[in-house]
Amino acid sequence: MVETDQSDAEKIPLIKPNQLPRRKKLSEKGLKAQRVINKYTVLASGIGFIPFAFTGQVAVGGLLVKLLNDLCRIYGLSFSDHQIKIIVSAILGGSHYDWISRYLMKYIKSYAPVLNFAGSLLLRPVISGLIVYYIGKLFLWHLESGAWLKVKEKGLKHSA
Repeated sequence: MVETDQSDAEKIPLIKPNQLPRRKKLSEKGLKAQRVINKYTVLASGIGFIPFAFTGQVAVGGLLVKLLNDLCRIYGLSFSDHQIKIIVSAILGGSHYDWISRYLMKYIKSYAPVLNFAGSLLLRPVISGLIVYYIGKLFLWHLESGAWLKVKEKGLKHSA
């Protein structure tokens, strides 16, 4: 039997819990904004049950505008300062929720035709809820970092 010397082997350093990266805690405004995002995510999931594509797209887009307006109000920003960002996000989010759902349904049909009915029934609400949630989280992250507040304080104007 071959003996190996354990003292010569490289030791793997252990990571202590205080060395791990931590998630940044949200401020009071951030916690309030997170509750608003959760509320609109549930509403968007309900909108996903609308069977007409164009109606659902418009409803999700309108819901995104209202969500982002509420987030700006929580952080004391005016809607008009960030109107372009909000409207573009709402249009893209509303139009892509149906497109992503159709693409995924086509993929599901090709591999599991049995799941056609269940997939078509449940996929659109899930996709619409996820889109609203992640667009809300993106705006929350920007608002919590203070990037938009710093631009307003410096008096910088965006070209429109």
